[in-house]
Amino acid sequence: MITNSSLTIYHKDGLDVATHFEKWTRYNYDKVWYFGGKGASINKGYDNANDVEIRIPYDDNLNIANFSIGDIVVKGTLDFDIQTQKDLSNYEIYNITSIKNNNFGNNPHIHIGGK
Repeated sequence: MITNSSLTIYHKDGLDVATHFEKWTRYNYDKVWYFGGKGASINKGYDNANDVEIRIPYDDNLNIANFSIGDIVVKGTLDFDIQTQKDLSNYEIYNITSIKNNNFGNNPHIHIGGK
């Protein structure tokens, strides 16, 4: 599989009762295929212009349980944890809207859609 980027996923792990902040676990992936982004597109139409498609090849560190609808996707490798989505206000972020487990064929991978 051709890869063109790295990726950071912030997976929501619930709520910290003491601080009332959401709990986020950060996962970094070095070799992913990343397509799409912000902007208008004649081919996709206005509603789908800001969609992204991401394919993460299976390797020893990949577990589909690390992904959920609503998790945050950031292109590139970030090295800090967050307490709220506002901590990522300086970055172009997307929320996961679909997850497909393509664990067959020559290039098994997880396919993520985001808006």
